Amino acid sequence: MATSQSELGTELERRFYPLAEIVIRLRQVDPEERRRALQTPYGRHIGYVLRLLSGWAEDGDYAEWSKLPENANMEKQILARATQHVREKQVKQLYR
Repeated sequence: MATSQSELGTELERRFYPLAEIVIRLRQVDPEERRRALQTPYGRHIGYVLRLLSGWAEDGDYAEWSKLPENANMEKQILARATQHVREKQVKQLYR
């Protein structure tokens, strides 16, 4: 379901859904569990990557990202696509 003519855009799509699924799961757990998860060494790396992405917001046409409200429907769409992504990956491995 690649939507980009960019090789890196295709790579972003391929790797996005596993990360998105974890982020949405983090939102759904209790604050203490989320805090413990984000206080791992990965938390600092996540912060740095988010800083980079926010700096490129205008390039990616998502400059208003910080003003977006939480959206349960969007989360459902992302989780559905993440599930589909996993199934597609399993099918590809099956046929190898």
